[in-house]
Amino acid sequence: MKHLHLIIIFLLCLSCGDSSGETENKEKPYLSINTQEKLVANPSGFFNLYITSNTSWKIETNASWLRPEKKDGTGNATIKIVYDENSTNKRTGIITLSSNGLKSVELTITQSELTFTNPIAGIPDPWIIKHKEYYYICKAQGDGINISRSGKLSEITATKSVWKAPVDKGNEKPWNVTHVWAPELHRVDGRWYIYYAAGRPKSELGYYQQRSGVLRAKTDDPMGEWEDMGMLYTGDNYQEGTKPTIANTYYAIDLGVFNLNKQLYAVWSGYPEGTSEQILYIAKMSNPYTISSKRHIISRADQYWELVASSTKINEGPAFLKNKEKNKFFVVYSCNGSWTKNYRLGYVMLSDTLKDPTVRTNWTKSSASVFTRCDETSSVNGVNGVGHCSFTKSPDETEDWIVYHVKNRNDATYESGRSTFMQSFKWKSDGTPDFGTPVGWGEKVAIPSGESH
Repeated sequence: MKHLHLIIIFLLCLSCGDSSGETENKEKPYLSINTQEKLVANPSGFFNLYITSNTSWKIETNASWLRPEKKDGTGNATIKIVYDENSTNKRTGIITLSSNGLKSVELTITQSELTFTNPIAGIPDPWIIKHKEYYYICKAQGDGINISRSGKLSEITATKSVWKAPVDKGNEKPWNVTHVWAPELHRVDGRWYIYYAAGRPKSELGYYQQRSGVLRAKTDDPMGEWEDMGMLYTGDNYQEGTKPTIANTYYAIDLGVFNLNKQLYAVWSGYPEGTSEQILYIAKMSNPYTISSKRHIISRADQYWELVASSTKINEGPAFLKNKEKNKFFVVYSCNGSWTKNYRLGYVMLSDTLKDPTVRTNWTKSSASVFTRCDETSSVNGVNGVGHCSFTKSPDETEDWIVYHVKNRNDATYESGRSTFMQSFKWKSDGTPDFGTPVGWGEKVAIPSGESH
């Protein structure tokens, strides 16, 4: 009997152990869909919704013109969504997926005749800024800078040359005669400024001598005349009164500025001494054309999604985004090689805008890339890597928009070109941006809210 009791106790222990293991290893239920927004044309049709789940779910819609082929199911599924013809300019419906114990997910479907098609231009590193009723885009044009002005966000008009790089005159050899890259138009303290990168001829010094400079508009019209305010200090040993030179600064591109708590800052992509790793640096400014501190690191490529099939560690193209309601500030940047299909966006976040942005530990990096797509097309145009963005608002200020460029072909070169795309984005409940999925080549997008047609 003693042996029998021991056997029973042993079996009970095994049973308890197995049950506990099963509970601990059981996968938590999840439910997600492939997109949060969908635009469809006015004629009737259908599209497929892709559901990823390991539990049971049900589908509901608030619009009679939207009809899912199934209303419930379990696990992964592809659901056909049929929509009726639309006789109005625009209408919106919502499909909601829910599961017990999980937060519901929603898909917003907009049916409209008021659309535009991406790409909207062939401009790499697109920088768009809204001021009053106009949108201005700034771009490099040869060894100079051009600007365009448009009353519509979705239409880029012809650009006008506003600045040409200087040329050598005898022994006078300016630092910024060629390789003009990624200019950005900013309005600071009521005046217009352009921040840009440039350098000496490649045959003379190579691309590694790129430095950042600033121009200032002579009037309140950014399409008018500009003056060169010189090179910006991007070194490690700042002292008051230091005059920036190639000798006391480092490689610096994609420089932009932002104001936080009445202090102006510059952020750019630069090299540490002796390497070609591209790191995001920040420094204080005493005015829009003077950096007044040494540089501080805020981000470098150290996550798996920043190091995809690239021998070069790259963080570049910083753009700035603030969630005033949640008191969060973001530097959204590009990583991996811009010539590759792995180009994508990530961000570092200042979760408390009262914290010092020059302290790297005050920034939190996104856990994964936040905007990426590759269509794997090499013989036709497609979306084969996305990056180098800027942000703006719709004409009526109710929508947030991201403007970015895509690689046209998966060819690991710049030869096939880069094109300008734009789309609206939302915010998550935790205050972080939800950029969604990059739209496809030739895909129609509803025009920005408040834009005339």
